[in-house]
Amino acid sequence: MKPNTPIVYTFSQGLEKLRRYCAYQERAQVEVRQRAYELGLREDEIEQALTQLIIEDFVNEERFARAYSRGKFRIKQWGKIKIKLGLKSKQLSDTCVRMGLSEIDEDEYLKVLHEIVEKKGKLYAISRGFERDLVNACT
Repeated sequence: MKPNTPIVYTFSQGLEKLRRYCAYQERAQVEVRQRAYELGLREDEIEQALTQLIIEDFVNEERFARAYSRGKFRIKQWGKIKIKLGLKSKQLSDTCVRMGLSEIDEDEYLKVLHEIVEKKGKLYAISRGFERDLVNACT
């Protein structure tokens, strides 16, 4: 076999790999679909596998949006604008995006914003995805 030849998995093998992929961390449907393509599954198999993963609760876009928002805010200290763009890039619905952003505590958000402005400056805070009006309100 050539070194760059992709391995093509059977449906059951691919489904099991996708289960492990989803169990490792929360995934959006678009990420699971891409991984299924990489595993060599056909289009009809991908849709069938995705349906099965949703039924088994391995894939849940609301849960993904909430986990993504919490992680990007707490670990990377992203603002809501940048988080929203990240969620949209995962092709999530507006409802899921709103649910994800609702995970961010407003008091904690403002506290982090003030710390960033104090340490790094207003331009840095804006580049991290914080709202310009909130950044300008910081003194």
